[in-house]
Amino acid sequence: MSIKHQRLQIRLSKQHERWVYVFGGLLLISGLGWLFFHFFLAIPNEFGDAHHPSEAWWLRLHGAAAMGFLIVFGSLFPGHIARAWRLRKNRASGLSMLILLGVLILSGYGLYYMGDEQTRPWISLIHWIIGLGAASALPLHIWLGKRHHVKFVE
Repeated sequence: MSIKHQRLQIRLSKQHERWVYVFGGLLLISGLGWLFFHFFLAIPNEFGDAHHPSEAWWLRLHGAAAMGFLIVFGSLFPGHIARAWRLRKNRASGLSMLILLGVLILSGYGLYYMGDEQTRPWISLIHWIIGLGAASALPLHIWLGKRHHVKFVE
């Protein structure tokens, strides 16, 4: 396989790219939905807690989207990530995305399985700040990759 052919294969297919956007978008929308209802529309209850009735549904959607995204994310390793790494293309933003997604995966796991009353708010804060950061970093990673792609295809 020629170097030019390998470089062309770094770019995701339209269908693969669409799955990244669908599940990434669902993660962002469901995460923002939970944040909005949790922080701005919470209703105090008789136990002194404040929650909105839709929070559980936002979290269910977020969990389902996370499972789909993990499949799509895993499918990036053998082609997109490995080839780009080997060719030294877009490494800084790619590594940044891997670190952000790794922290999101670990903090999501922590929220679901390990968060107690003291640590859960901190894990949650880390999770949603990193989530917003990843949502902001992905367009930059895509732009940088397409910019590099144009340079070596011409």
